[in-house]
Amino acid sequence: MSEPVKILPSLMCERPWEMPEYVAAFEESHVAAIHFDVMDGHYVPNLMLGTDDLAAVRSLTSLPVDVHLMATNPDDLVRILDIRAGDWCSFHPEVALQPYRILQDIREKGARAGVALSPAVPVSYVEECLEVLDFVLVMAVNPGFAGQKMVPGHLGKLARIASVVSGADHPVDIVVDGNTTPEHARAMVAAGATGLVVGTSTLLKEGPDRFVALEQEYRKAIEG
Repeated sequence: MSEPVKILPSLMCERPWEMPEYVAAFEESHVAAIHFDVMDGHYVPNLMLGTDDLAAVRSLTSLPVDVHLMATNPDDLVRILDIRAGDWCSFHPEVALQPYRILQDIREKGARAGVALSPAVPVSYVEECLEVLDFVLVMAVNPGFAGQKMVPGHLGKLARIASVVSGADHPVDIVVDGNTTPEHARAMVAAGATGLVVGTSTLLKEGPDRFVALEQEYRKAIEG
């Protein structure tokens, strides 16, 4: 029997004063990790979440944090940020100086190491570092902003990645980030996704108390 799909709720659009409520809802749902977007204004035209924000999350929960580095200097940020054992951490390999070494550095911290693939970034990055890879974060939209539509060809790319990671000698998760609505979740999982970054746009409109019900909607949609 396959494992349940992992749910990783995002803090990208949360209101700072509501963070304790969001985190409490995430704990109630026993999520796999809290998705935490670091944006530098260079790799993406947006600024989002830094060291103080990460410390605030740490003060509220012992849940793992899924740190997504949307930044042009991931080599340095992996060393600067408080990445802990049990966390997840991914970066965009096409802007890294030494992608393989970054994955090794993340693993040395006891965290799960991942590459994040934006649209048009080739699957070959996964092939070349499979032995030190714990998950692939697949962007279904252009990175940087919530509320976008899924790019054409995303499901086909998911299937190609699933084929590649099936050859690994250890489990490698495939996590989708972007437009992961309950309506799209079933097709994404059918194409190979084992995890979903969820909730940014919906929670911004409806608030943190909506998350528990939203997580159940995802489960129902995935299971059909």
